[in-house]
Amino acid sequence: MILKKLIMHNFGVYASTNQFEFHGEKPVVLIGGMNGRGKTTFLEAVLLGLYGSNSFAYTESKYKTYGQYLKSYVNKADGTKYTYVELEFSLDMSDEETYLVHREWDGNTQRIREKIWVKKNGIDNGFLTENWPMFVENILPSALSNFFFFDGEKIAELAVENTNDQMKESIKALLGISVLDLINNDLGRIITRLSSAASEDQDLIYLEQLRQKKESAIDDLKATDDEIQRVIEKIEDLRLEVEKKNAEYAIKGGDIVEQRHDLMRQRSEQLALLERYEDDFLEQAAGAMPLRLVSSLLRDIEDQGNLEQAYKTSVIATNKVKNLYKDFIIKYPDAEATISSFINYVQADNDAQKQEEIYKLSDTVLYQIHRLNSYELNECVSHTKEQMRRRNASQHKVDEIDNYLSVDIDEKALNRIFKRIKEIEKEIITEEVNLESLQQKRTTLHGAAMIAETEFSKVAEQVLSSMETSDDGKRTVKYAHMAMEIINRYRIRLQEQKTDILAKTMTECYRKLAFKKHLIEEIQMDSTTLDLHYLNGLGEEVEKKKLSAGEKQLMVISLLWALAICSKKKLPVIIDTPLSRLDSIHREALITTYFPNASDQTIILSTDSEIDHKYYELMKPSIGDEFALIFDDENMKTTIRKGYLF
Repeated sequence: MILKKLIMHNFGVYASTNQFEFHGEKPVVLIGGMNGRGKTTFLEAVLLGLYGSNSFAYTESKYKTYGQYLKSYVNKADGTKYTYVELEFSLDMSDEETYLVHREWDGNTQRIREKIWVKKNGIDNGFLTENWPMFVENILPSALSNFFFFDGEKIAELAVENTNDQMKESIKALLGISVLDLINNDLGRIITRLSSAASEDQDLIYLEQLRQKKESAIDDLKATDDEIQRVIEKIEDLRLEVEKKNAEYAIKGGDIVEQRHDLMRQRSEQLALLERYEDDFLEQAAGAMPLRLVSSLLRDIEDQGNLEQAYKTSVIATNKVKNLYKDFIIKYPDAEATISSFINYVQADNDAQKQEEIYKLSDTVLYQIHRLNSYELNECVSHTKEQMRRRNASQHKVDEIDNYLSVDIDEKALNRIFKRIKEIEKEIITEEVNLESLQQKRTTLHGAAMIAETEFSKVAEQVLSSMETSDDGKRTVKYAHMAMEIINRYRIRLQEQKTDILAKTMTECYRKLAFKKHLIEEIQMDSTTLDLHYLNGLGEEVEKKKLSAGEKQLMVISLLWALAICSKKKLPVIIDTPLSRLDSIHREALITTYFPNASDQTIILSTDSEIDHKYYELMKPSIGDEFALIFDDENMKTTIRKGYLF
């Protein structure tokens, strides 16, 4: 499908008649507009033109009736309140078949009634007009349209959720799996009708009862699975809310309130330490520390003292020798001359080394000076420096605590937040207990379903093998049961094959878009639940919460891209505000890789902050058509201009 033309008359912010015509041969159509200027209205006009009351834009809106929805889009500027939307498209690039669908309504009437007519190749076609919903569903089922026409903000919301049931059912439909469920349901209704008609056949009645019992067990199991999923999602939402409330609590000073007593205790301890450090400094100042200022003088005193000490020792020794000389000469008179010469030599040496006594230091004082010079003063300096470092650290801690304690805190607001946190935590506990109960219930129901399935299969095999096939009704029942069994087996294998292909395609798409190429090496999809699992290079599962917001959004876009590829449908892609929550690296990946390859026609609805000059130049080689939505503030209406916002 290729969109050729969209006309909006008095629709939303588009007063009078406004027309988009798409002629470009390149895949990208760029439509730029500021917020509130009609980008989303463009998307809703396309959906309305195609699907009418089946449009997901209407079903997801706040309006209770389709008439109210139509009336909300009536532009009253010209006073007529006459509104219409007209959409023209071809099925492929060849333009061999073109279709034009026109929807109009009058806002003046109390009860809005829509009129529709359809043209094929420019000629009114009554059959298509009467059967348009059926026709367009064959081209693009409305349930799948949100895979091709989507809002970037909704993609961002989907990115933080698990794959929901609606998405899973849509995936089944897009992969052609849900049609098997429809066939199974139809066969079930046929069997029920024929079994009811054959009231005399007790075997068939019993078999139908078993079938209904099996279906009921399966329905109960599915309902429980749905309830389990709902509870899991609720628990995750509650945990997210707790995280947000805890962050809010901390920002508003909750941590400080809780720690106030401990902070006051720490402050007292640090002040006591500061007092001890000050006492220690006084003790050092009253001791040897001031002598560090005259350390060079102390070394000189020590040197002089050593010289004086050596001289005094030498004099004492000489006097001792002189005293012994007299006794020695009496015993050895022949040595008098030699000994006398030696004593004279020693005396002369002493006289040469004679020192004036300046300090007259005792041995004890000289030893004390030596200790000071050797290590005591250095140790004193090191100790003082370490104590100063500790004092500064304690003072910094006191200042930091004082800053915390000086914060202006609204304790009433904190109490409200704290109360809400406790309420949520209680809810989480309640839901976790509920979840455990549901999981136990599921185990029981799963066993019951398996027993019912086995019992039904066993009886069906016995009844069908003995059933006479002469009766058309019985023969139909027999083969319907056989068909259902075959379909069930086929569905399991088909779903395994399809989900495997989808997961591999999604992995390829994600790796083309992702900046961290090796963060996720493989994406797997559970063939039964359709839940996605992300694996790293080691085969370990990467939790979704560990992905950034941009990476989560790329995951959803990769899934949409992969679904479009696997569906093999040639359909246009319309993306409203696609880049609002992505960083520059991921924006470039979408612009250069996804947009040109998403479809034969990709319509981008963007603001100037999303597609700015830089990204516009990157996208330019792929742009076939470009438009700007110009808003008239005076007349409160939007008009269309060729060319982008620049």
